[in-house]
Amino acid sequence: MNLEQMLARQQAILDAAKAEQRDLNETEQREFDMLQHTITALRSIVEPMPSGSNNPKNNEEIERQAIENERQRTMDIDNLCRSFGYDANEYIKDGKSIDEVRTLILEKQLKDKKPLSVSIVKDEGDKFREAAKDGLALRAGLTIDKPAEGANEIRNLSLKDLARESARMEGANNAYRLSEDELLRQYMTPTSLFTGIMDQTARISFEQAYLNAETTYQLWTKRGTLKDFRPTKTYATGTAGSLLLVPENGELKHDMVNAEEGPTRQLLTFGRQFSMSRQAFINDDVDFISTIPALYAQSARLDVNRIAYQMLATNPVIWTGNQFFSSQHNNISDVDGNPSVETVSDMRMKMRNQKAVGGDVFLNIPAKFMIVPTTLETMAGQFVGSPVDPAQTNPNIKNPFYNSLQLISDPELDSASVNGIKEWYLLGDQMRSPIQVDFLNGIDMPTIAMKQAPPGQLGYLWDIHFDYAVTIVNYKTAVKNNGL
Repeated sequence: MNLEQMLARQQAILDAAKAEQRDLNETEQREFDMLQHTITALRSIVEPMPSGSNNPKNNEEIERQAIENERQRTMDIDNLCRSFGYDANEYIKDGKSIDEVRTLILEKQLKDKKPLSVSIVKDEGDKFREAAKDGLALRAGLTIDKPAEGANEIRNLSLKDLARESARMEGANNAYRLSEDELLRQYMTPTSLFTGIMDQTARISFEQAYLNAETTYQLWTKRGTLKDFRPTKTYATGTAGSLLLVPENGELKHDMVNAEEGPTRQLLTFGRQFSMSRQAFINDDVDFISTIPALYAQSARLDVNRIAYQMLATNPVIWTGNQFFSSQHNNISDVDGNPSVETVSDMRMKMRNQKAVGGDVFLNIPAKFMIVPTTLETMAGQFVGSPVDPAQTNPNIKNPFYNSLQLISDPELDSASVNGIKEWYLLGDQMRSPIQVDFLNGIDMPTIAMKQAPPGQLGYLWDIHFDYAVTIVNYKTAVKNNGL
């Protein structure tokens, strides 16, 4: 549309409204304004060229370019305003450039304090992946609190059908005509959709089993963190010197806090690898997903539990050069026997009378935990839970330890040492636990990761590794009784 045609169109709009004896409607007004802006732009460009000008553009080309520029400006402003819910007519009518409109909209956003809303739209692949992961987990008998939409329908698919549907989602039009071996060779790579679904389902099984493992070490040991695998020295801080009387105009005397070098803590790495065979895939062995990863997860946590109790029962030599429980550490009961008022009283006294570094101040450590092998669990439970002294015939003699100790029993103690079925322990609170369990960067769960099977092997591989350390860090907050 050239300049004459635009002027004619404007006149036609005005004539139509005049004939009907009305004002221009919104659509007509908008078109009229847009035409006017284009006409104004054209007239500013199509001026008599200075004499002697060498500009090769003729008026027709300039006219065409001006129209195109105006059309692009109008479209850009309209799209931008629509994205933020603003009316574009005002900006178009005022001849604003797209950059000017961006600045004005930003100012409005800041003034109104309206954050720009960003929505993330999940594609079909993401939706299928979530539904398939939860569906496979449900089929394997795992607990899913809020299954993804479509999970209940997908849970009925076999592993082979799920693999074929995954391959189809990734663009394999012939997915349902592929044999099991063709699926394994062509579409079961570490980055494939089906492999990711298998891996995530195995992780769910692994994590649930780890958290549900029947362990007790976490109830009384101290939890710590180490940032790397280098040996880390621990220092046992004692007490500071007493504050001294300062006479008038007297000087304060310098003092140093008592401290001694303690144990060295160092992380170790423990790991395993397991695989799902080609046969298990073809046989639709979905129980593999829920059983095998769960077994390794439970084993990993039970290992930490076993090591913690072995630290108590095997009585190793520690950083002081003496055994953990020894006469030098004053943490072995002088009254051997099963849990009773007499034995616990002696053990409590020893713990309270432990002294800080320097040997001048009593630590006065209260007893919090009674840890016993399963052979003493019933007897210890009766003692701690009885309001009267079970050893006395007179019911008026109270039990001073009634409900004052948390009883913990673990079968690891029964076989950890030669006399494991007899020996038991009294410990202080968890923050001052004699044993600390450290994890790399505080991650207290093993890492499980799927990896590429070696050449010539069909199936799936998972690596499991766990970085932790179990260390005796304090001999003053535990007392051992050798039992009868």
